[in-house]
Amino acid sequence: MKYNVGAGFLEVDVVTDLEEFKSLRRRWNLLAAESGASIFQTWEWAWCWWQRYGKGKRLWLHIVQNNNQLVGIAPLYISNSYYGLPLKVVAFIGTNATDYLNFICKQDDPEVVAALADGLLSATNWDAIDLHQVPDGSLVASILKNVAAYKGFFFKQIDQDICYKLSLPDSWEEYLACLSKKFRWNIQYYLRRLNRDHAISFRLSEKSIVNRDIELFFKLHQKRFLSKKKPGAYLTPSFRRFHLELAMTLSENDWLRLYFLEIDGKPVATLYGFQFADSFYYYLGGFEPDWGSLSVSTVLIAKAIEDSIASGLNSFDFLRGEEPYKQKWLAQPFVNHRLIISGSGKKSELARKLLVLENDLTKRAKGKVSQLSAPGPICV
Repeated sequence: MKYNVGAGFLEVDVVTDLEEFKSLRRRWNLLAAESGASIFQTWEWAWCWWQRYGKGKRLWLHIVQNNNQLVGIAPLYISNSYYGLPLKVVAFIGTNATDYLNFICKQDDPEVVAALADGLLSATNWDAIDLHQVPDGSLVASILKNVAAYKGFFFKQIDQDICYKLSLPDSWEEYLACLSKKFRWNIQYYLRRLNRDHAISFRLSEKSIVNRDIELFFKLHQKRFLSKKKPGAYLTPSFRRFHLELAMTLSENDWLRLYFLEIDGKPVATLYGFQFADSFYYYLGGFEPDWGSLSVSTVLIAKAIEDSIASGLNSFDFLRGEEPYKQKWLAQPFVNHRLIISGSGKKSELARKLLVLENDLTKRAKGKVSQLSAPGPICV
């Protein structure tokens, strides 16, 4: 499909071939870097997710080119069934494992977003569109809403998750001065106490040992939850394999930030994160429960924030989850949205009702899990 935009044309094509997806790597990442996208919109994240979770799904990447220059990507797939029913649902590559999902284009260029939206909604091979974790303020939601209304489609925007992001100042000292007196004292006290009584060191994983270190991360992450007989995030083998492959892939680009706090030569806390462009993304952490009373997790988060400031980054993103500890670090809340679009046919109406119901049930379940697994005082 071609769209006339001033002096040129925007051409929308659909990529369904795995080799063509693979060939997009360099141009994809160049566009992601120029557009201010997150780590979750990189080619590496999409590729690793597709390799692990793409079975039974149809690749459906929409790309926009202007004079053969890649200017937009909608990284999508079509499922062949939904909860066992023969319903075709369009979703983002990365759904469920990813904190931010979005179209990729320079500064949310409205003409490119509109071309992607029109191309997507002009297709007839889907029953519903289910786009998760679209950041608040993205043009994708408003333009899809307008195009859906024009074409007579049902459109529903739902508040899905809260993410917390910290804007970083110019220096660590400036940041500490902004924290509450009590919390600042806690950070400094526990670091002094650990240094006084033990030999402590901070370590970042290196490429040559990432596969070993990610297994250590899994172990420390699970220990915290298993000690309280609660589920952690990495119980499923497929999720573990995805993050092992992802960590090794991201380390090749120096985007992985896998921290460990070691006390007397023993790893007692870990922080699994990513650095991309001007942001740090704190994905998950873990620690030895026996060391929780000395706030080893807090000490390690402080180290990661201090390093991020020293590296000149603009933000430290705590990502999804409304855990109270995030506010102590002065992180601010932002809403992610879920966008559901469907037509008027019987299968589309059924898909829409099931998606809305599934969203309601998921929110209730998340509420219960957050109550069970929210960090206690030893984490902050």
